[in-house]
Amino acid sequence: MARIPYVEKENASPEIKAIYEQLEKKFGLVPNVIKAMANSPTLLQGFMPFLGAVLGPSAVDPALKELAILTTTKINGCSYCTAHHTAVAQRVGLSKEKIEAPPDPNNPVFDEKERAVIRFAKEVTEKVSASEESINELRKYFNDSQIAELNLVVGAFNLLTRFADTFKVELEH
Repeated sequence: MARIPYVEKENASPEIKAIYEQLEKKFGLVPNVIKAMANSPTLLQGFMPFLGAVLGPSAVDPALKELAILTTTKINGCSYCTAHHTAVAQRVGLSKEKIEAPPDPNNPVFDEKERAVIRFAKEVTEKVSASEESINELRKYFNDSQIAELNLVVGAFNLLTRFADTFKVELEH
């Protein structure tokens, strides 16, 4: 059982109901993490456009973005986020072998570009700041805009994993 109540649609403010309706239309459900975040409606309203931008189309290949997200969720031990993004990673074409692999930048299952993403996400997640070497490795494959985006993606999922895991948010059935 979650450590914080889920705000169900019937108990939500009109602004939160509108968010729920958009999510239901797009995904067929309202993720429990969003229902838990709705306990702080003002912050949820501010966070949703950012999360939409993080998860939306971008200059970073979707499979590489999902690899960064899975690296972050696995390192943080958030089974809720890992489960959701395993499904997304499959949809965007990341192989089962890569999805299931530990987030290790030395793992030969990954190519050099993927290893650079994993190393960066791992350093930002574990140490808060990436090393100069890690950023230089990313620069072989990404421009500054894409590197900034990867950092924002990893940061967003560090926030989400910490929220979901702190409150023991349950996977939807």
